[in-house]
Amino acid sequence: METVRQMQSFGICVTYTYPIASGMVFATLLVCCCSSLNIRARPVVQNSPFLSIWNAPTELCTERTGVQLDMNIFSFIGSTLKTSTGQNITLFYPDRLGYYPYKNEITGEALNGGLPQLSLLENHLKKAKEDIQFYIPSDEQFGLAVIDWENWRPVWIRNWGSKDIYRQESIELVQQRDLSLSEAEARIIAKMEFEAAAKSIMLESLKLGIEMKPNRLWGYYLYPDCYNYDYKQNPYNYTGTCLDIEIERNNELNWLWEKSTALYPSIYLETALRSSRNAQLFVRNRVQEAIRISYVSNATHPLPVFVYTRPVFTDVYEEYLSQDDLVNTIGESAALGASGIVIWGDMNLTQNKNTCRTLDNYLRRTLTPYLINVTMAARICSQVLCRDSGACVRKKGNSSDYLHLNPENIVIQMTKDGKYTLQGQPAFQDLQMFIEKFDCHCYAGQSCEPRADINDIHYLHVCISEDICIQISSNALSNIEDSEEKILSNRTVFSLLSQSKVTLSAHPEIEDFQSTFGNNILNITIPKHSTVTAVTRYDLEANDTRTSSSSSSFKITMFNLLSLILILRTLIQMTYESENILFSGCV
Repeated sequence: METVRQMQSFGICVTYTYPIASGMVFATLLVCCCSSLNIRARPVVQNSPFLSIWNAPTELCTERTGVQLDMNIFSFIGSTLKTSTGQNITLFYPDRLGYYPYKNEITGEALNGGLPQLSLLENHLKKAKEDIQFYIPSDEQFGLAVIDWENWRPVWIRNWGSKDIYRQESIELVQQRDLSLSEAEARIIAKMEFEAAAKSIMLESLKLGIEMKPNRLWGYYLYPDCYNYDYKQNPYNYTGTCLDIEIERNNELNWLWEKSTALYPSIYLETALRSSRNAQLFVRNRVQEAIRISYVSNATHPLPVFVYTRPVFTDVYEEYLSQDDLVNTIGESAALGASGIVIWGDMNLTQNKNTCRTLDNYLRRTLTPYLINVTMAARICSQVLCRDSGACVRKKGNSSDYLHLNPENIVIQMTKDGKYTLQGQPAFQDLQMFIEKFDCHCYAGQSCEPRADINDIHYLHVCISEDICIQISSNALSNIEDSEEKILSNRTVFSLLSQSKVTLSAHPEIEDFQSTFGNNILNITIPKHSTVTAVTRYDLEANDTRTSSSSSSFKITMFNLLSLILILRTLIQMTYESENILFSGCV
């Protein structure tokens, strides 16, 4: 039976048949592993395979310091303050949900009985009911509900270190009732009592929340965990692998996975993992274990996995994660098939005006652009590969293939008013990469036919906000089907932003200008007028239409140089009418 449970935990279907004549029991394995594992939880937000969620008390920046943070990229936003209610992500700490039994690790004081087996479950659930209604007053509002109880762990053997006090006091409790028991005998009884009580309070609290607020996705923070924390002890040979014993212990918690409606693993980084391969391995294995467990309750309707991360390192709260660290955390989570990322922060982020300004700068320059990158790439891949009916998941789990936009073809820019825009569009090779490197995991309960041929694509229109969109028409892709040779992509895009204090008339000398260099065409188009307050963008696009057999890097370079010369000449002609020219490009 243990073997059967393990197979079920990996999404393998097991059917029993009982021949009456022989009385023998046969177990028939239905090979549905692959089909089950190619299913993903439905998106929480329609057509959003990967969500960004904010869970930090950053409203304090606005209230206390006047620093306004741009949170538009986040689908859900929730504060961690005890006074915050009615949010679409709610975090229940020990003092916010019933009478959670635990011991103060500093003073040793026992609260609510101290041990799970000493708590009064009925009283706890009565108080928990009041707390749930207080923090989530609406029955209709959809969102996340996360219980954060970390003082003890429901699996006895995992209460090591500072948590060993729960084991020792459980043993003492048994010995006080029966002095004739040896320590070994008392330990066996204590383990049974502790685990039974821990299971009861965790399970009943979860069931109460789901019953009261079924529109919330309920689960426990840091569950599952695979305890792959040995990167300091073994930094040069670290693999990040979840040990078999830890996987077995996670299987002992199937009662929890079967009742949860979402999983909330954690991938917080210490500075020991800063910008390292070990960080990638640490995160990868933890997310993969959560994905495995998401199939336990129902292999055809897996649980959504929302991965908790932090914008700073856990041991140096002043140091923010770099771009590489974001790839190793958020990028890994998205590529492996997580439903979203939850970015958690405490009051260290909002202590004063300086910390708020630092956070604001980090959001604008680093975090938000990267979230736009991953979110848009996930949306494009979903439309290309899954026809909007599934999510893209890395084919090779241990590869370094990510859901990223190609920076050579698409540039994320921030305008002067603080909004973000995308310049450019994905090339044929970018879309082909999605098909080659990723599988389509169809959303549970939806009809889904993964796309195998990129030439089937005739139109793409993807938006992650009102201002951040990518659209590709059939005309832009029409040459793909007819060409027998691979087209060499040499698309050069320049954007010129001109802010003028006068009204500009059209520029007849450059309007609809077209110049040809062999098979290359340079187009310049400008608007008719630019008013006092408007920002005008002059889009210049150079296309090399030759195939790879007729092009050379030297010719491409010469074409780019000629394009730049022509652009500079045009700029000189425009300087008498325009001021503050901003030039940005991607060659």
